[in-house]
Amino acid sequence: MKHRALFVGLTTIDIQYFVDDIPIANTKVKTDIPNILVGGPATNAAVAFAYLNDTVTLASPNGLNAFSSFIDQDLNRVGVEHFDLAYGQEFETILATVLTSKNGDRTIVTHNPKEVESTISPLKLIDLVQPEILLLDGFYPEFSIECARICSERNIPVVSDCGSWKPQFNELLNYINIAICSADFMPPECTNQKELFDFIRLKNVESTAISNGASAIHFLSNNKKGSVEVQKVEVKDTLGAGDFLHGAFCYYYLENNDFETALKAASTLASFTCSFEGTREWLNFDHNA
Repeated sequence: MKHRALFVGLTTIDIQYFVDDIPIANTKVKTDIPNILVGGPATNAAVAFAYLNDTVTLASPNGLNAFSSFIDQDLNRVGVEHFDLAYGQEFETILATVLTSKNGDRTIVTHNPKEVESTISPLKLIDLVQPEILLLDGFYPEFSIECARICSERNIPVVSDCGSWKPQFNELLNYINIAICSADFMPPECTNQKELFDFIRLKNVESTAISNGASAIHFLSNNKKGSVEVQKVEVKDTLGAGDFLHGAFCYYYLENNDFETALKAASTLASFTCSFEGTREWLNFDHNA
């Protein structure tokens, strides 16, 4: 049976160049033709969920711009059903320039999105989708917080992609059941991992995980501390790996209803995606093979 999941957040256009090394200032680097990909934290997470589940619902602004058709076609191709929060409106697509070096590290230059006046209310969206799980990446805070509040009231699990600290997380975390954080997610009150776990626990978040690239993922769930070792692979590209971790986690959590089991399975898929260049090539392969 297919699961119903709703992911809310950012959709971008990623222009990805592959280089031997990240260039120094005042140099020009010639590369092969770049990959032009649809990305963004919630969007990449939705792609991973759809890979495992065949379908998922993503709510993000696309609107009217030069990239609208490209984004629609890409999402349709990978099984992502899209609610355009800026439907019929002029909307500036978020662009990201990505430099990926030969060891798989990447440098990203982008800009923050503007708030959008959504063409659908959070309540109507949730009533239409009837999700079993909600994932948020922290962008478009007004819309996202209301989605989280409604799902929390309905006992629908709410998962947060905590990539980098944003002020809206002070409120958003009040409605979160599961927080999956990067090592860069550090509230102003915190200076280390222990303080971060304590901070999030005070928000009554049930389970928290902190990922750190190829290092072990540390977690605290229902007062149980533990870690998940990250599978070693020949890394070609880490772009989107954290996002794919979040999307896969949502799928496996619905499958198993167990935080640690879902985290381990999602980590394995995220590592698998690092074996390929770009954020779409891995979709053509069976990660269990």
